[in-house]
Amino acid sequence: MKNKEVEQEHLEMQKKFNKSLLEKGHPIEDFKFVAVGYLDSSESFEKGEVSNNFLIKLRVLWSEGIILGSAGHHECEFCEGGYGTGERATSSSEKTLTDQENKIEYIFPEMIFHYITEHKFKPNKAFIEFVMRS
Repeated sequence: MKNKEVEQEHLEMQKKFNKSLLEKGHPIEDFKFVAVGYLDSSESFEKGEVSNNFLIKLRVLWSEGIILGSAGHHECEFCEGGYGTGERATSSSEKTLTDQENKIEYIFPEMIFHYITEHKFKPNKAFIEFVMRS
């Protein structure tokens, strides 16, 4: 799935949830959904280095709270049977992190770690800054 598809899927789920809350008289908060790291071989992505501190902090945040199962299994489209095993990196989990201050909910797959370390994916600046101050 591509970033925009993930964002749209989460937006649709949020609309249904908000409708239910409003019908029951509960207040709602609207967050912008920002998907990070759902890479697809049909789209280019920013490459570069990230700090070890960022990667450590992201791993800590990944391990805290609830890790969501995803709608399906994902296999890295950039690997050529990596790790010398003839197999590609895979995952089927994702995580959300909420930036309350800016009303943003970041969604990212477990594969983000593989993309950063093996394919030099560099997340956008806002995500990096949020992770570092979390």
